[in-house]
Amino acid sequence: MKMYAVVIVVVLGLFGCDSQQVSARSSSGSASAAIQSLRPRAMEILRNSLKDENAYLRAPAVEVVVQTGQKELMPEIMRLMDDPTVAVRFAAIVAAGDMQCFGCEQAVRKHLNSEDDNVRLAAAYSMLRLGNVDSGDVLRQGLKHADSTVRANAALLLGKAGRKEDIPLLYGLLKDPTADDKVRIQAVESIARLKDVRIYRGKLWALMISEYADDRVMGIRGMAELGTMDAKNAIATMLTDDVPEIRLFAAEQLGRLGDKSGKDEVAGYLSKLATFNQADFGTITAVMAIGRIGTPELTAYLPKALNSDSAMVRLTAAQSALLLTQ
Repeated sequence: MKMYAVVIVVVLGLFGCDSQQVSARSSSGSASAAIQSLRPRAMEILRNSLKDENAYLRAPAVEVVVQTGQKELMPEIMRLMDDPTVAVRFAAIVAAGDMQCFGCEQAVRKHLNSEDDNVRLAAAYSMLRLGNVDSGDVLRQGLKHADSTVRANAALLLGKAGRKEDIPLLYGLLKDPTADDKVRIQAVESIARLKDVRIYRGKLWALMISEYADDRVMGIRGMAELGTMDAKNAIATMLTDDVPEIRLFAAEQLGRLGDKSGKDEVAGYLSKLATFNQADFGTITAVMAIGRIGTPELTAYLPKALNSDSAMVRLTAAQSALLLTQ
């Protein structure tokens, strides 16, 4: 399945967003102790991933730091603000705002003059989250940029910033004939993140019933961001989708919302179909769902995932372990 590619999609597309983070904990004391014993291995994997030579691992690792609240790793995040790869710099600078790292302000501020427009947007977003309200104008101007990736990232960050007064601007993108699919899809998701319920019938439902699997993925993500009971019920209908990966994604996103009704789907995939040594969409989603749902049947797969031959599977398993030990 293809995903709409903005600079940060490798991070947020796989690892979600910090707006509705739910960690599931087992009710069994012995199970909890077993999961706690995995924490050192998970932290080792996360630290190594932040330093990995592969930028496609460093960028998601930054988001795992945010997702799991590892404030002690912020010095490493600050180092990555000067990474040679744009996607990593973007992720690290955004992380400073998401983590409310006021000690990072000086390091973020210098990127307001970056040569890369995406990096400038990331810096403006973090400065906004750190209290500089004027930085929001930079993000709004980004919606008019000639480059579609910059426009999509501006829409993404306006949604994450959480200011409802920006909703009309995002709706404007949906009517803009110059906006391509990735810009419009990101606008839809950001409107949902800002909790405008009009987007449920206006756009999200159409994505959910699309014949294209990647559209249904984006519809499920948007419904999870909206987070209403109707949206949750809509996601639940996707547990019977014809495509196994769609069912898994629905289960994982329901887990983000505190709903464990997809646990059997995830367990079945992990027991029969998961290729723990390959970072395919199904395996990554199933391993991520372990941390969202957290039942003993699912957490039993964490040791195997933490020792996968795939660095991305290991990182995903580390996120799940750290969510469960928060």
